[in-house]
Amino acid sequence: MSQDFSHQNLRGRSFKGQDLTGANFSYADIRGTDFTGANLRGANFSYIKAGLQDYQVIILLFIPFLIITILGIFSGLIGVFAG
Repeated sequence: MSQDFSHQNLRGRSFKGQDLTGANFSYADIRGTDFTGANLRGANFSYIKAGLQDYQVIILLFIPFLIITILGIFSGLIGVFAG
């Protein structure tokens, strides 16, 4: 018997190593869901919402600005002491 996860919020949930053969995920929100090692043969992923969770997007956007700031400070210090 296949499992029905349609129209459910499954954000951040782990299905690691589970047998989800024929499972129905249609219209589900699977952002950040872990399917590592899961058997998804015949699973239905129609009209799902997938991708990163909100906090992951924020972190990925913040890191480049942090690196640019650190490099700017470092560059300024080199200019002061070397120049």
